[in-house]
Amino acid sequence: MDGTIYDDCTTPLFAFDGVGGPARSEQAEPSRRGSSAREGSRVAVISNPRSYRNKRRPLTVPSGVLVESPRTRHELRRTLASFKHDGIELVIVAGGDGTVRDVLTCGTDVWGDSPPVIGVLPCGKTNALAIDLGVPDDWDISQMVAAWKARSFVERPPIEIERVNEGRPVLGYLFGAGVFVDATDLAQTTHRFGAVNNLAVALSIFGAVASTIMGGNNSAWRQGKAMAIRYGEDAQLSDGTAANSEGQRFIVLASTMERLPLGLKIFGERRPGMKTLVVDAPPRRFMRVFTRVLRGMTWKTMADEGVHRVDTGEMRIDLEGGFILDGERFPAGDYLLRKGAPVTFVTS
Repeated sequence: MDGTIYDDCTTPLFAFDGVGGPARSEQAEPSRRGSSAREGSRVAVISNPRSYRNKRRPLTVPSGVLVESPRTRHELRRTLASFKHDGIELVIVAGGDGTVRDVLTCGTDVWGDSPPVIGVLPCGKTNALAIDLGVPDDWDISQMVAAWKARSFVERPPIEIERVNEGRPVLGYLFGAGVFVDATDLAQTTHRFGAVNNLAVALSIFGAVASTIMGGNNSAWRQGKAMAIRYGEDAQLSDGTAANSEGQRFIVLASTMERLPLGLKIFGERRPGMKTLVVDAPPRRFMRVFTRVLRGMTWKTMADEGVHRVDTGEMRIDLEGGFILDGERFPAGDYLLRKGAPVTFVTS
């Protein structure tokens, strides 16, 4: 999308799930549709052929359901526009979290005030959003369509992220900066050895903890990244947490999801809205604090120990080292995060 923090709409789609480099073709793959156009004529699928499961098991496509595999964000935008023109009411995303991010981002202007219902088939390597939505890992297109017809829906607002004073936002569900960027690099290593979903998350956490502990006080992991954070006026601040601050941060996370892989409760008890976690650098009493954060505990000395949980509708962050949004790395800079309009998803 021109004018967004997607630098070039002609870059390959889904770079996190596959191999980077130039797109193989300027045209989308030929569409596929079942023999009867009546049964599924209001349903279409965006399939990421590079995603983990799609490379191992081809999609089973019911009669009348259209399947498209656009190769670039430009092609994706055109595909979504054609879906709107054809009256598609359910768009199923067969891919990982990054695929969903691209579909929602590129579809924002196309759909306007009349977006379709979104179905998420967990075909990627981590599928955190599908876990949050309660979508079974072994679901297929037919089951997704049946749930849609039964109006089994759940809403989740995305996080809208944009450079301050520059262009349109990118939409996603899990933002991470600081050590989260390095942990995501570790996750790519575990993926190459076949670890996916909860196993990949567990191994990445273990690797990040080990690197932080074994790296010593002068390690890059412990020193963190310089960030300036300013929360919105509606922020729910705890004692000792400043509305505006600058300093070194070990990790910053933000999400509108309510359930995380492995049942982690890093944002505390389950609740809606945009939730943030900030841990100052260098982390203090690391293993004690780390264990409490993962379990969702709240304690009186949290802020004194550099741990801040804040619910807010908006947060501005100027950061070095870049950030990760649903698996893709974005550059350093000054960004505005805000809770977006709810998206309707199919659930089980």
